[in-house]
Amino acid sequence: MLTEAITFSQEYLQQLMAVFVDPRKRLFAGYLIAALVIALVVTVLVQRVPVRQAFRDIFQKRIWASRSAFADYKIGMINQAIMMLLSPLLLSRVALATAVYFLLREQFPKGAEIFFDTPLWAIIAAFTCVQFLLDDATKYALHRALHQIPFLWAFHKTHHTAETLTPVTVYRTHPVEGVLFSLRSTLVQSVTISGFVFLFGNQVDLYTVFGVNVFLFLFNALGSNLRHSHIWISYGSRLEHIFMSPAQHQIHHSVDKHHFDRNFGAVLSIWDWMFRSLYLAKGVQNLRFGVDELDQEQPHSLMALYVTPFFEALRWLKDMILQKNRGLKASLAKSFGILFLLAVIVSPVTVFANELNVYSHRQPFLIKPFLEAFEKETGTKVNVVYSTKGLAQRMQAEGMRSPADVVLTVDIARLSVYADKDLFAEVNSDILNKNIPPHLRDKNNKWFGLSKRARVVAVAKDRVKPGEIDRIEDLAGPNWEGRICSRPGSHVYNRALVASVIAAKGEEAAEKWAEGIVSNLARRPQGNDRAQVKAIYQGQCDVAIINSYYFGKLKTSDVPEQREWAKGIKLVFTNQNDRGNHVNISGGGVAKHSKNKELAVKFLEFLTLEKSQKLYGEINFEYPVNPVVQPTAEISSWGSFNEDKLPIEQIAELAPKAQRIIDKVGW
Repeated sequence: MLTEAITFSQEYLQQLMAVFVDPRKRLFAGYLIAALVIALVVTVLVQRVPVRQAFRDIFQKRIWASRSAFADYKIGMINQAIMMLLSPLLLSRVALATAVYFLLREQFPKGAEIFFDTPLWAIIAAFTCVQFLLDDATKYALHRALHQIPFLWAFHKTHHTAETLTPVTVYRTHPVEGVLFSLRSTLVQSVTISGFVFLFGNQVDLYTVFGVNVFLFLFNALGSNLRHSHIWISYGSRLEHIFMSPAQHQIHHSVDKHHFDRNFGAVLSIWDWMFRSLYLAKGVQNLRFGVDELDQEQPHSLMALYVTPFFEALRWLKDMILQKNRGLKASLAKSFGILFLLAVIVSPVTVFANELNVYSHRQPFLIKPFLEAFEKETGTKVNVVYSTKGLAQRMQAEGMRSPADVVLTVDIARLSVYADKDLFAEVNSDILNKNIPPHLRDKNNKWFGLSKRARVVAVAKDRVKPGEIDRIEDLAGPNWEGRICSRPGSHVYNRALVASVIAAKGEEAAEKWAEGIVSNLARRPQGNDRAQVKAIYQGQCDVAIINSYYFGKLKTSDVPEQREWAKGIKLVFTNQNDRGNHVNISGGGVAKHSKNKELAVKFLEFLTLEKSQKLYGEINFEYPVNPVVQPTAEISSWGSFNEDKLPIEQIAELAPKAQRIIDKVGW
């Protein structure tokens, strides 16, 4: 208990400091400095105030040291602890995204990844825009509901009791409102992520600056913190129909009855314009902030800010019942509709107490057969949280409260991330040690390879003669100039390949080889491995570096065109007369803070048994790690090969050197 309390305290302090050092937070120091610069420019250059006086005006003691401001500071610190306690009880973004993704695949099985060959830049641009617009629109909708539904206004009023505005006022919210906005964010991001992954595959990503959606970064960097301030900045009538200015949000906080229920927008004001709640900032106005309906003697006390809203909400319910008012009943119905929706997507961790929780980087449809087989054999329910990225960071944030039992991912580099962050537990299992060769598992027994994929050379049957390529080093030869296609070198698959060359030949030779690859490229590195095979089919190149399982996926694709791509190529396994063909792994480990470690180990052991190893081949055309299990008939038809027995963990150790080479040669 004491250990958990210490851990919680450490995490609390870390997250409290993160408010000022994390660009994803509104009060990031960079945004605050940018807001100060903007405030000074407006005050000095536009309002013609001397610099010293401008500083005094911006940092007025009556504002920053007011009772209202001190209440902001206290609420911000208290809410941080409250949300840390509540967050494990809320369904996560990745869990909901996984559920929606499964639903889409079940309802529209032929629609999955139908736009997978869309240019990467277009996918990222579309995802960035759609997520931003949907996020901003739902913020407007929820904010308006908080004002116009009395039951919800009782809690949102905590924010509006601020009588002076500072950037910290953004954190002056009742925890009920915090939960509502958290769940809104979860819903929006889950829908957009699952929808885009369903349509475009794993290429979905954001255009970001310091890990922040580029639009939100610009919003924050261009003075978002001045919204809660006394610095009057208007954008002018035309722009204020599109973007919410600081002055417009200050009007939103005004006690003037003409300003009630106006300017609900966050970044964009187009929603207010569309739904007739827009109020333009016409000239500098002397505003008074707060709410006139307050009857507490101490409106900034913790009692008034945290407890009173519950009494007001209950009082409103009582009035509705006693007065039998139809309008109140309608508002109540709306309120309970919203609360019911939230209850549906709130998921207490205790529900999963006797179940196995898997955090997976592998797509749901790839691992679902394994989960169903394990559930059938053991009677254990398996819950999956799926995401292409961010799971390790999430586990770090969850700490000892993490519900994760098992992590499944692809590529040794990604496994190493979890090991480096100390997120895996040490496992002692005779079954795992027997079924997995030493070079495919961690020497400290923290992660284990569960399937193999060969990084092979795909060649055009009619343009490359048998025996022309024997070793991976051959691709750097001048006879392949303008004939090679590849993903970007920085992709984990290619970075691992470069690392294997470093291990075999040294850095200097690896760099020379990488330079040769780049000089022989037929086009700019782009797309996934499917796209490389398509390029061979279209005659853009004769040779491509791909993972072997893509060949199987294309041969058995539901899309006739993709089957045609596969017919035109054959696979070459390289270095068969020396070190063997480079291989990588998919793998997993037991979460350090798993509440079901014994069951988690049993699950990993299950994945190394013959039944599961064959599933890897049947579902994703991957090779078994268990040496006694033979590849499937389809995989065997591609030819047998000798694999590089280099300890796979050395690939992860050499990855930084490989990346430096890739950057240097411009791959």
